[in-house]
Amino acid sequence: MKKAKKIIHTEHPQHEILAMAMIGIGLILIFNDFYFFWPPFAVNVLNDDLVGGAFLIDGILLLNWAFSTPGKIYSNRRLLVLSAGLLAFEACAEFCHGYVSGRPHMLMAGFLEVIILCFFNYWKKSKT
Repeated sequence: MKKAKKIIHTEHPQHEILAMAMIGIGLILIFNDFYFFWPPFAVNVLNDDLVGGAFLIDGILLLNWAFSTPGKIYSNRRLLVLSAGLLAFEACAEFCHGYVSGRPHMLMAGFLEVIILCFFNYWKKSKT
């Protein structure tokens, strides 16, 4: 057990949690080509794999930063700002879709993304 902790131990567990959330959201958006359905004029852009790829790349870069020994502050701040923007975009899209469609699971996803956003914004402010 101690060997496993040495292998996967990091000084930044919050970054790992955020990275896993971003990677998960990115994979969902990449593999589901019909996730977004409103507004009708933006469906093709929102369902493009580049949107999910942005989440995926952000998550991978956050995970890489968490495991790197000399974590650079400026790259961390840029990654966290990018994550905040992506999560805010996704939460707004979820709330709009939930309102238009009346599907409660989309509203729940929006609330979960807002909670993740609040979690790491609070944590980021307490560290500076």
